[in-house]
Amino acid sequence: MLQEIKALIAFMTKIPVANVTCGFEDMAKYFWFMPLIGTLIGLFGALIAYGLYSIEFSAPLLAGIIVLCTLLYMQGFHHVDGLGDYGDAWMVMGNKRKKLEVMKDVNIGIGGIMFLLFVEFASVFALAHLYGNVSIFEFMKYVILVETCSRLVLLACATCGIPATEGTGRYLVKKSNEMFLLIGILTPLLIGYLLGVFKIAIMLATISAFFGMYFAWKSNKTMGCVTGDILGASAEMGRALLLVLIIALAPAVKYGILNI
Repeated sequence: MLQEIKALIAFMTKIPVANVTCGFEDMAKYFWFMPLIGTLIGLFGALIAYGLYSIEFSAPLLAGIIVLCTLLYMQGFHHVDGLGDYGDAWMVMGNKRKKLEVMKDVNIGIGGIMFLLFVEFASVFALAHLYGNVSIFEFMKYVILVETCSRLVLLACATCGIPATEGTGRYLVKKSNEMFLLIGILTPLLIGYLLGVFKIAIMLATISAFFGMYFAWKSNKTMGCVTGDILGASAEMGRALLLVLIIALAPAVKYGILNI
């Protein structure tokens, strides 16, 4: 078990772990661990944010860029690549086979560029708004919780998706089941409880699970399966959605409806 989880961390992040030799099928048996990998990545982003705060860094937009770049780097830019490929496939006119062929193309088109710009800009501006309007400790909690929940989106998408016939993502989709999803939902609830943001965690976990399910349904319908690129895109779009949702919930937090 430990070897497989270490292999999953090594594959999904830039976190240095000891060299492990593990096949994708064995690694996929522990895909329920993905939300906790999001937690680990979120911790790095939170620490960078605290470092900026400690030196009295007062440029929210730059802080948002730095924190997001930290998160993307720590995940090895895997999901960003998937988002670009998904954007190209989403834009192309044609049948399922044509969309999958476009998704495999190593070159990025205008659809991929626009998806990357819209989604990552949304994340940057949301992070910048939060950095400039909430306490640093609230900001750190949000970063950790959102990264955890964005991987729940990915896990829900894998659970409800039809596996592709090729690619490493097919192992993750094949192995993901309802028990994985249940563990994935409970993970951000536990993290939220430990961070003192349990009510917000309930809302974000619920939205994440349903968004991941919808993403899988849409991909099954338009592309016939869920690939690794689609999983990555779901995580990136999930992060942007959740950050915007937190901003929308700010009045409820301010007036004690969602006390943290």
